[in-house]
Amino acid sequence: MKRWKAYFTDALHQEEIQIINTEEAYNSNPLFFTLEGIRFQGTSLGEFYLADPTQYLMAKERFCLLKWGGYDNPRSLTASPYCYSLQRYTLEVEIPIKILRKGDGKEVQGILHIAFGYVEHDKNKNQSQYFCDKMRVYWDDEVVWDFSLLVDGRRYTSDKKTLDFETALQDICKQIGQDYTIRCCFTCQYSEYSPYGNDDYGTILCYVRHKEACLRVEGKDDFFEYLEGEDCDRRQETYWCQEYEIRNKSGGYRGFVEGVE
Repeated sequence: MKRWKAYFTDALHQEEIQIINTEEAYNSNPLFFTLEGIRFQGTSLGEFYLADPTQYLMAKERFCLLKWGGYDNPRSLTASPYCYSLQRYTLEVEIPIKILRKGDGKEVQGILHIAFGYVEHDKNKNQSQYFCDKMRVYWDDEVVWDFSLLVDGRRYTSDKKTLDFETALQDICKQIGQDYTIRCCFTCQYSEYSPYGNDDYGTILCYVRHKEACLRVEGKDDFFEYLEGEDCDRRQETYWCQEYEIRNKSGGYRGFVEGVE
């Protein structure tokens, strides 16, 4: 379990909080924080929602929530519950991460600093259609101000203003390549993203139980030949374990991480 320092702001709050990261599997909502006795949880930084739907009436008085989903099927006994996603807020988060300093070979701590917020959707911009109770609803627009790495008193800022860790970390790895290497699942030899697509955080696939097969993969065709259907774990890009090996032996399906030697 990890504790991330964060600062939460909305119309009624300006609060230092802790985001708890249980580092469990993607579909178990490993991230959560509690504010005013109300718990919000999610799989990634970009989407927190009310953990206990029975708190909705109380929570909507203190937070901006988007009610979505939910339906009753009159032809069966099943129903889909509503979901209440947090909207109209800003969040600054500090994520500790392991860094290898190439000059002396020492491991030092770095901090990923991420700052973003959600603003009312501009209806002049295209957005996928979502409905609730037969009415169209709109997700807030995401605005990212900062995705940067702080290490040894220096800051490396991604030019990509996104919460997509694959995109932002690739950009940062390129910048630090001569001096540092980030040590995490993202730069590990035995991790891949699914060729069917992935979310912005926490959907990297760990194939550490199939090391030899990983070393044979140099593209999508090889992935389907050697790794498709093999058992794997879903991990977060910032996760690290004792089996870590730097990604420099084969490019795998997603290629080498730029800046990693």
